[in-house]
Amino acid sequence: MTTSFAASLRQTIRLGDGMIRHSVAAALAVGLLAGCNADALNVPNYNSVQTTTTPDVALIQNLASGILINQRGSLTGFYNDAGVLGRESLNYFSTDGRTVTNYLTVSVLDNAGFASGGWNPRFTNMRNVINFINIVDAATFLTAAEKSAAKGFAKTFRGLDVLYVLSQRDSIGMPVEIDAATNATKPFVSRDSAYKFGIAMLNEGAADLAAGGSSFPFALPSGFAPFSTPANFLKLNRAVAGRANVYYATLGGGTAAWNAALTALNASFISLSASDFNVGAYWNYSSSAGDALNPISNAQAPDQVAHPALATDAQSNAGVPDLRLTAKTTTITPKSPPGNAGIPSALGWKIYPSSTTPVAIIRNEELILLRAEANIGLGNLAAARTDINFVRVNSGGLAPLAPFATANDAITAVLYEKRYSLMWEGSRWVDVRRYGRLNTLPLDLPTHFRIKVQPVPQAECLFRNRLDAALKGVGCP
Repeated sequence: MTTSFAASLRQTIRLGDGMIRHSVAAALAVGLLAGCNADALNVPNYNSVQTTTTPDVALIQNLASGILINQRGSLTGFYNDAGVLGRESLNYFSTDGRTVTNYLTVSVLDNAGFASGGWNPRFTNMRNVINFINIVDAATFLTAAEKSAAKGFAKTFRGLDVLYVLSQRDSIGMPVEIDAATNATKPFVSRDSAYKFGIAMLNEGAADLAAGGSSFPFALPSGFAPFSTPANFLKLNRAVAGRANVYYATLGGGTAAWNAALTALNASFISLSASDFNVGAYWNYSSSAGDALNPISNAQAPDQVAHPALATDAQSNAGVPDLRLTAKTTTITPKSPPGNAGIPSALGWKIYPSSTTPVAIIRNEELILLRAEANIGLGNLAAARTDINFVRVNSGGLAPLAPFATANDAITAVLYEKRYSLMWEGSRWVDVRRYGRLNTLPLDLPTHFRIKVQPVPQAECLFRNRLDAALKGVGCP
């Protein structure tokens, strides 16, 4: 390992862009113990003197794996939180009623409670991306194309992290700048500015990937098999950009964002083929030593149940319920939360049956429905109806819809399809909020509330409260 690389590794990471720092090496040590998936990782011996470029190549692999590990560790927490807040899933953990009350029975969520997650790991990973790019730029053993490929990979995940933070914090906004040299705390920016930043990061990543040659200088886990080259990873980048632009379009981006969404989606891996619905990027899990198990699987989270409204609201065709409902849920012995904090549910999950079931990041079925959203936003209701009916008929087994009378009718239709096609994949809560339809979520008890945003964690707020007014945390008490 060269001196410049060792110096780069001593750069520090700040969790939540706030007060907690640790070294990149420490982060990697934790990450490598967690594993990436069943795919083996070769961990170099950092106690021995390295005199060839081979350990440097291994370092790039480990840094890339660290970004992937951190991403994987955060996604299921988001699906959990969004699932409860969007009335898709319920966690009826028998000995702790806070898995319900901390999400549904308070008008303002506790920023030191269960619903304050999805913050620190995201900013840690954004810092990891900055360090990764700095080290890649300094790597004399990488070609110009390999550097571009690596940077495109990293910027894609930074843009995705921004999108996840905004999906959970929405109108609060977020910090987007990261000072890699001094660790200076950066201010929050508005939701609008944060979306623009995240989309710009994805677009930068796309340009890097386009110049990335034929291969990455590291291996990707098997859940990314369709995207194992820079050219194919560019399609994944464009899929994420399509989602980001659709979200932004409904929140102020307007016509320009709708058009950008269509352009991105058409450059992605979108396919109007029913056999391709599940093509996409996934996180893998395994029971191998050093790896992790799927934390929201039936085996690992047996107290997770589906919200009963999924069954009562499902449409049918000639008496046959929506096939997505029967494919993803099942009847169980009714479960109730401790302390009667919610309603009983006799609906269980089939989505993640095994502790090694992969979890989707983004799939083709979503891309088709995102394209329908973009066409609705642009007034192309006939084109939107084609995509909606394709998913509706081939995934749900339902009869096709007649032409839409209004854009509002089309929005209602696409939100139904997304609800059942993307069940417990982090979409429902975000979608109804974007369209001003939070009031369509059921209130199961008079004590329940509909929550718009998750809070900034208390630790981040306390750290920022000591700083100048411009750096104080937005959304903090």
